[in-house]
Amino acid sequence: MNDTIKSPYSHETSVLRQLIVIFLLLWSVAAPAKSSKDVLVVHSYHQGFSWTDEFQAGLSHDLNGQGITYRALYLDTKRDQTPEYLRQLYRLYHAKLEEEQFEAVVVSDNNALNLMNRLGDLLGDTPVIFSGINGYQPDMHKALRATGVSSNIDLEENLALIQRVQPQAKRVTIISDYSVTGYAVRDQIDRFIQNHTNLSVQIEHMVPESYDELLERVSESDGINTAILFWGYYRDREGKPARLNIWKRVAESAASPVYLTHDSGMGYGAVGGVIQSARGQGETAAHMLREILGNPSAPLPPVRNGTPKTVLDYTAISQWNLTVPLEESVTLLNKPQSLTERYGSTLRLALSLILMMAVIILVLGYYLRRLYASENKAKHNQILLESMLDRSHQFVGILDSFGRVKLSNPRLQELISGKEFEPELPFWRHHALEKEAARRLRHYFESTDMQLVERFELEILSSTHGCMLLDVVLSPLPSEAGKLSQYMFEASDITTRVLTQQKLVEREATLRTYYDQQPVMMLTLDDNNRIQAVNQFAEELLGYNNMALLGHRLRDFYVDETSLPARQLLIQPQQNAKSVWRREIRYRHKDGQSLWIRENVRPIGEDGQLLVVGEDITEIRSLTEQLEYQARYDQLTEAFNRNHFELELEKSLREVEGHMRTHAMLYLDLDQLKVLNDTAGHEAGDAAIKFAAALVEQELPYSATLARMGGDEFAVLLRDCNEIGAQKIATAIIQVLSTSAFTWGNITLNITCSIGIRLIDHTADSPQMVHAQADTACHAAKDEGRNRYHVYHVDDADLRQRQQEMESVSLVHEALANDRLELFAQQILDLNDEDGQPKLHFEILVRIRNPEGEYISPGIFMPASEKYNIAHLIDRAVVTKTLAWLEAHPQAVEQLSFCSINLSGQTIGNRDFVRFLLNAIDESSVPSEKLCIEVTETAAMGNINQAVELFTRIKKKGCLIALDDFGSGLSSFGYLKKLPIDVVKIDGMFVRDMDTNQTDYVMVRSINDLVKQMGKRTVAEFVENTRIISRLTELGIDYAQGYVINRPKPLAELVDEILGTQYHLE
Repeated sequence: MNDTIKSPYSHETSVLRQLIVIFLLLWSVAAPAKSSKDVLVVHSYHQGFSWTDEFQAGLSHDLNGQGITYRALYLDTKRDQTPEYLRQLYRLYHAKLEEEQFEAVVVSDNNALNLMNRLGDLLGDTPVIFSGINGYQPDMHKALRATGVSSNIDLEENLALIQRVQPQAKRVTIISDYSVTGYAVRDQIDRFIQNHTNLSVQIEHMVPESYDELLERVSESDGINTAILFWGYYRDREGKPARLNIWKRVAESAASPVYLTHDSGMGYGAVGGVIQSARGQGETAAHMLREILGNPSAPLPPVRNGTPKTVLDYTAISQWNLTVPLEESVTLLNKPQSLTERYGSTLRLALSLILMMAVIILVLGYYLRRLYASENKAKHNQILLESMLDRSHQFVGILDSFGRVKLSNPRLQELISGKEFEPELPFWRHHALEKEAARRLRHYFESTDMQLVERFELEILSSTHGCMLLDVVLSPLPSEAGKLSQYMFEASDITTRVLTQQKLVEREATLRTYYDQQPVMMLTLDDNNRIQAVNQFAEELLGYNNMALLGHRLRDFYVDETSLPARQLLIQPQQNAKSVWRREIRYRHKDGQSLWIRENVRPIGEDGQLLVVGEDITEIRSLTEQLEYQARYDQLTEAFNRNHFELELEKSLREVEGHMRTHAMLYLDLDQLKVLNDTAGHEAGDAAIKFAAALVEQELPYSATLARMGGDEFAVLLRDCNEIGAQKIATAIIQVLSTSAFTWGNITLNITCSIGIRLIDHTADSPQMVHAQADTACHAAKDEGRNRYHVYHVDDADLRQRQQEMESVSLVHEALANDRLELFAQQILDLNDEDGQPKLHFEILVRIRNPEGEYISPGIFMPASEKYNIAHLIDRAVVTKTLAWLEAHPQAVEQLSFCSINLSGQTIGNRDFVRFLLNAIDESSVPSEKLCIEVTETAAMGNINQAVELFTRIKKKGCLIALDDFGSGLSSFGYLKKLPIDVVKIDGMFVRDMDTNQTDYVMVRSINDLVKQMGKRTVAEFVENTRIISRLTELGIDYAQGYVINRPKPLAELVDEILGTQYHLE
């Protein structure tokens, strides 16, 4: 790292200097090795070099008091960098490291790091912390276990600072020297210039041959238009070190502002710069050293970049009339002080004196005000005391030692005033006092000990209030020596209080009666949990008399004597906001029976008593247990019910999440039980179900769960069971059912079942999926002939087909709810078209996308829709969307020959749909003659009467009727004459091979001839090549439909394609 040289050395003294350094190194090598390891600090430059001293100061400051000893050695390579000198250093340090070991080594600047890297084989795993490295590259310490702080100068930040401070600058001259550091700096500067060719200022790299050339060239710089970035000049081309105060000489000689990359030259006229702090790098290196020594086995921390700071000299900025940056991170040196800053201490002293005097004045004023307020308060208290005695509702007076009233308040004066009152007589001689009261007063004043306070009650007759009972307190007053004693007489009227107490006693007796008559058990417990009070209902409920309950612990009457005492409920979380704790517990009746009691426990008073209110819930508890049983068990078979099984199934899915366990679910469906119900009645069917459940349970392992899912269906959950085990159990169930005869009256039969098996492993996503897939496998077993099992596999094509059908039903509902049915269409070609103009004739098809965006085959969702009676919903949506699309595109309707809309077989029998269809045709603006309603032959044959009725009503509206898939039925020709149809679509199974199969050709010709004789048109389906089109044309077929003509595609796209771009539809 570059820095200032504090004292000059000539080249002639270098030999002497080397001898001194070698002597010091020999002395350190010869020193006896210490038994304890310490830290070696090696500086590249000599002591007195500013950068080195600042770095050592930062290092020492951070290590002081940390218990770390270190030795600092100086290589002095700033002043002597000859190869011979470097070789001597290598030999000396090689000998030193052979003799001594260190816990860590700290090096500053490049030369020390280079030396340690060459000695890497001796250092081994000793951590090396470096700092002040110019042009840092990781290969500088490839032979070491090293980390540290790099001090690469951020040239880009310095240039940015120059542009902010000196925006007039068009050129930046960067000065470096011929030292080892200088060579590293030049490489860094050259790389920067090569990588930043588009800078707004011109960069000039200056390396003067000599010190005089340096001063000469900076003095000739272009004034304010040039900025000089002085990196350092320590050696000229001949290796001579620089002179003293080089920073000052350069700043004084320069004709342009001078900027620095280090803080040592600040204060000599330089403007400043983004600089590296030597002291900060020393502190950072010390921190890394403490971190490494604190945990030697841990990996070394990564190399850190030194943190530069922006420092500017205000004097130099003012001299060059430069711009002062406003950033908070900028440190300004030599900034002129304001008046406040210059005379701050004097002003603060004056303000302190003024404030002190003000405080003294305020304190004096405060105490004077307090004194005045105390006098006023004493006067006020005197008045207040007199007023209090006058206004008091108490009877207050002062008696002398003979019992005579010497002073009284108005209240006492009113009590004793009257014609017969004589002030000169003792108070007990008052005629209104009751005899016992007069005796008590006289006894007090005639007793020898009158210095005691005495309190008693006396009865007196008042002329205004009648008979009164007073609570009297007599107490002696302080008196001066030689004077007679006086006594304070205080009395309060307690007549009302005594009357109230009497009423409370009466009310307590009434409440006790209510307590006994309450229709709930009421017990009062003391702080030892013993029964202190009990009402009559509790005696009757438990069968014990009062004496058998009082004094006993309540726990003695619990069925379970280990139950928590009622008091311990109070430490449980409170169940409500009314400080009442509740629980249900069993009590023991005197005759041995158990009673369920709902206890309500609440603390009363402050003496630890508890009130326990109990309600007999024995009957409610019995009903609750019955309901809980019914919630889990099937009443007929006593197996678990569906609700409980679903909970167990959900729990089993969580158990296999870790891929460590596998369970299995069996879904059982009893075969042909409906026959037994129809022949022998449902009572026999219930008995057969119960009989089958008992047999199945016998074959199950202990950990299995058997549940009746409803009707004649059961489910079994087999925990920790693989496929082989599940198959064995399924085989055993089928075997025991088929070989055990069920007898009902005169009927004897063997019950069989079909079983679906679904393994519960990581492929099972949800209970619903497992249930549905097991049910699907069960249906597959039925289809395979019953009395057998079928295992569900993810890759089972048949089961996948069934599952897709079931999923498609849900998909159809979702698509209908969210309007996600899409209209497709397939072109129908007119084979008799002679004018060559495009004819718009197509069949409407429907498509549905799954959540992944893929189209579902109609061959899957349409059969499923018909199976689950929702096909009419699809047909309704297709009719609605088709008519709406045609109404929105009148130009397409103009070119339309006719549009075919398919209806399913289920739909034509749905009366609501028929009414909807007829109303839709009536209300639509699309001409009815351009609409063709299409029904398959199979659907029409299956609902012949309904088909005839529907076709007739549709034809009256003007629509065409088409019979699809003609020829697939056994009696197609027989029904053809009964149906009022216009178009016959010949089944594709005859058309697809008619170009190669003569039989198919003859069938197509026969159907066409017959249909033509009946005055109807024909359409050939599944036309796959042009040869078929030619043969159809020969036979006189009217229309053709198939992939060779056009594939199904979105309706709008097909219409655009047929009509051409001139009829493009939005």
